[in-house]
Amino acid sequence: MQSKKHITPIITWLSGLIITIVVIIFPLGYFFISYEYMIGSLETEGQIGSGQIMKIISMNPYIWEFEQHRLQEALSDYPRKGYVEKWRTLNAKGEVIAESATKVEEPFIMRSFKLIDSGIVVGNLQIYRTLKPLLTKTLMISLFMLPVGAGAFLILYFLPIRTIYQAEEALRKSKQLLEKTFASLHDAVFIIDAQTGKIIDCNPTATKIFGYNREEILGQTTRFLHISEKEKEKFDDSLNSAIKEKGFLYLREFSMRHKDGTVFPAEQRVLPLEDEQNNHIGWVKVVRDVSEQKKMEEELLRAQKLESLGVLAGGIAHDFNNLLTSIMGNISLIKLYIDSPDELSQILEDAEKASLRARDLTHQLLTFSKGGAPIKKATSIVELAKDSARFALRGSNVRCDFSVPEDLWTVNVDTGQISQVINNMIINADQAMPEGGIISIQFENTTLSENDLPPLKAGEYVKISIKDQGIGISGEYLQKIFDPYFTTKHKGSGLGLATAYSIIKKHDGQITVDSKMGSGTTFHIYLPASKEKVLLHSADDKTHLKGSGKILFMDDEEAVRKTTGFMLGSLGYNVVFAIDGDEAIKLYKKAIESGEPFDAVIMDLTIAGGMGGKEAVKKLIELDPDVKTIVSSGYSNDPVMSDYKQYGFHGVIAKPYQIEELSETISKVIETGT
Repeated sequence: MQSKKHITPIITWLSGLIITIVVIIFPLGYFFISYEYMIGSLETEGQIGSGQIMKIISMNPYIWEFEQHRLQEALSDYPRKGYVEKWRTLNAKGEVIAESATKVEEPFIMRSFKLIDSGIVVGNLQIYRTLKPLLTKTLMISLFMLPVGAGAFLILYFLPIRTIYQAEEALRKSKQLLEKTFASLHDAVFIIDAQTGKIIDCNPTATKIFGYNREEILGQTTRFLHISEKEKEKFDDSLNSAIKEKGFLYLREFSMRHKDGTVFPAEQRVLPLEDEQNNHIGWVKVVRDVSEQKKMEEELLRAQKLESLGVLAGGIAHDFNNLLTSIMGNISLIKLYIDSPDELSQILEDAEKASLRARDLTHQLLTFSKGGAPIKKATSIVELAKDSARFALRGSNVRCDFSVPEDLWTVNVDTGQISQVINNMIINADQAMPEGGIISIQFENTTLSENDLPPLKAGEYVKISIKDQGIGISGEYLQKIFDPYFTTKHKGSGLGLATAYSIIKKHDGQITVDSKMGSGTTFHIYLPASKEKVLLHSADDKTHLKGSGKILFMDDEEAVRKTTGFMLGSLGYNVVFAIDGDEAIKLYKKAIESGEPFDAVIMDLTIAGGMGGKEAVKKLIELDPDVKTIVSSGYSNDPVMSDYKQYGFHGVIAKPYQIEELSETISKVIETGT
């Protein structure tokens, strides 16, 4: 609106001037031109008329005054152009000798011409012409030009105002947009004068990045932004050569300095500024702080290294699980043949526990490698926590106190992954108390409603609280402790709590933390309660392991086939072996045709260079929709292992496994098909 107010007086003045020219000045011009023409014509007519009269006077110089009739005839030929005129002849005394009969209305003009005979003025010829027709015509022209002038006024008033206003408004908006863009850029922008090399303008981001206020920046050269005079000279050299070669400068990374003296990596662009005549008038210098980008690049590189390490860890864990399958299987077989709990039996028991712990470690490796979905089963969380605590605190001056209600609910969890979570919690608590102390682990049943905290689905949960007596965690770090790679330890990876958080979320649970400086830290773990009962197996109870039937066992590892074959045989099953999926399909088809089908099929998920269980089960279902299949793998975090039914399997058993687990899984599949 300000622009419009500014334009309106100018346009009004111009429009008024034009209407004045059209309505007033133009008719007046016509009047004065016509008037001058009229004067000119009167002069001509007067010269001619006076000449006619002088002829009469020269013929009768003494009595011409009495030649009224001839004088009247001489005047009768005028006016010749239809003008309303009156002609009058006067003698030297000013007396009227003769005049035309025409009556001339005022206003009029009069011209007098001397009658000279022999150098003596003997009279005058006066010609009167009325101005009324000219004035009338001038007025008519003015009246005619009035609507023309009014139309011109309207056109000139509204059209230019609208057009100019639109142009000025567009210019204003363009300028405003440019200013907003300049102000909102996330890069620092400096406008530098070419003559002085001083900064004449900068955007708000420049003050934010470098830490100076606007007044401190303007009027200075860019020297103070560089870390040293040497670096400034290096930059100037790069600028000069780049401008000559490419017309602009781009530096992917160049060190610059904040007001507080700290150095940061910056990406820089410098472009020349030119006026309309292409004269160089300045520079535009754009600086981007790439500190965060550098961190992201480092994190990406770190993540790529971790991914490579994860792939390696997954492969090692898979191979190690195959070895553990043989070790644990053979230990289970030896235990079957030892009747009395003597010293040998105890040694085997310890070896088996060590193997189970090794299995948990491989599960942790697999979780680290891919973070797969948990393979859940009903578990006593207390025993799992106690085993994890004993392992984590081996050789430490810290001990655990457990508080367990008698009616504690069971949980449906992946024992390896939850063991890893508790292990991480215990290790963190142990490291928080370098002088020693007590870690309190409390278990309780809790029921959450829809609006309760933490924000979980309403239902029954087992809550595990792990409290240390350390120095606590400051408030500024409390919200970040579950972020990947965040750590306050010099040697920490920042993955322990992030992994724990991810595992608990995949179990549909939640993990929270309470901490105050000087008061220790408490982690609360919520896990959904399970209605399933935990099956406990006695070391002396061997009768429940027995079974019968025909089993097809597929695995590409000879040691695994051999050990598992012994275990299945000792359980009372007849076993047929296959190395890969193709052989398993052929054997299964042959068994159907012979009328002696298999009661169950156990297949390794991954076969090197051959068909694995995932592909083979589809073909077996095509042969026999009622086939009962169990998937087994050292990659316990594979999606097929956690959601096996969706892939056509009836049961799952992760490597390595004990004979009790093997027997329980096979019996359940054969008897119930699930």
